[in-house]
Formats: sequence, structure tokens, C-alpha cells
Amino acid sequence: MIKPTSKLGKSMMQLIAAYTNFRDPLGPGVAIQRKGAVRDFFVQRGSVSFEVHDKRERAFDVEIHVTPPSENTRRAVLSGSIHEAVPKVSEIQIHHVCPEWASPCRHEIAALLQLLKECEDNPNVILQWRGIEPDNKSENILEQKNDGPASRKSTIQQLRDNMPGRFINFKEEANDEFELNPQMQSFFSFPDDSKRITDIISQTSISTKTDHERTINLDGENVYPVFEDAIETIKEFLSKH
Repeated sequence: MIKPTSKLGKSMMQLIAAYTNFRDPLGPGVAIQRKGAVRDFFVQRGSVSFEVHDKRERAFDVEIHVTPPSENTRRAVLSGSIHEAVPKVSEIQIHHVCPEWASPCRHEIAALLQLLKECEDNPNVILQWRGIEPDNKSENILEQKNDGPASRKSTIQQLRDNMPGRFINFKEEANDEFELNPQMQSFFSFPDDSKRITDIISQTSISTKTDHERTINLDGENVYPVFEDAIETIKEFLSKH
């Protein structure tokens, strides 16, 4: 089953669901589309056509016609909301001669699913099908509004190129050596004239035998045992290193 990754793809899937009256007869059509049997895609203003090969001597022709968009739809699309170009069920007609009685038949569903894929791969398909021709300004807006993964990656790269020094570049290769700056070395190191670590550990031992239970309240919970275990773990580590 095709899983849409953009608003355009999701809107196309909603169209397919509405066309099938929100039933679940997509199975056979999905199988046909998935195995690559929907071929010879052709798009022009007002119609798209496919040949659906279904283990027969000749392929089935499927044409999907659409009415011209309203002016409101056209303006919405040219302002960047390309998913608004997806028509309503009442705005499409599918021409297909099929020996099967099912309505919609699996060939129609396969063709609609392939149209969804074509639109996600190339949003210009939906524009050409609806007869919407963007000008230069609208083309730039549509490119920016395309919310697919490739578009997001391209946008991030453009930000990196236009704003050098604002992003952290992580090296892909692993580096086992980690060098502390002087401030961090001072913080994590013992002074030169300090006592031996074993003496320090012996002086910082925690006695579990106390006259009263020690508590550290955090949101109503005594978290002292957590700190106690942590300190004992650190002591054990330091004594071995």
C-alpha cells in the first residue's frame, strides 16, 4: 500500500477513499499497482491515462478526466497550497471498459494509486492535469511549500550554505580521542598537591548506619538512595582507576 509522505499525497489518498465510498476494496488494485502493471502514463490538461496490464492478452485503458479548477482553487495553489489542486470526487470521471462487475473495479483503483505516486514524485503532474500554469513567482513559492523529505533536506542545506557558522557540523567518522579544554581539565582533575585518591575515598565514605534516615525530597519522593548508589558506584570506579 502506498503511504503518502506529503500533503499532496495525503489529499490524493483522501480522493481515492472518497471515490470508493470509504469502503476497503483497494486490495486487488493495490496488488496490480505494486507489481508495476500500471504503465504508459500520459498527462495533459484535463485528463490522465494509463494502460493496466492484468494477465490478459491486451491491457486495459483507463482515463481519468477532471473539470477545470475554480478561481479560488487556482489562487490557493498559486499561493503555495499545491494540495488544494486535488479535485473532489464530483470533479472527476473515469472512462474504462471492464468485463468485471465491481464498481469501482481494481483497474480504476490501480490507476488512481499510480496517479497518486506520479503526483508525489513530481507535483507538476497535478498542475498539468488541472491546467494550472504557475508564473515564475508562483514556481518559487511552490518549491518552498513542497513538504516532502527531499524538499526539507534541500531547505536545510540551503540554510547551511546561506548562514555559515550558525550550524554545527558533526563529523561522521568516530574519534576515540576526546581532548578537554583547559577549563574542563581543571574541573575534572584533582589539584597537584591533593591527597592520594584512596585517602579521599576513605574520607568520603557513606555510612549506612545512621541515627535517622537521610532524605532528599524531590517532588514528594525520597531520592537520597539514588544519590547514595551513584556515589558508591563512583567510589568503586575511582578506586580501580
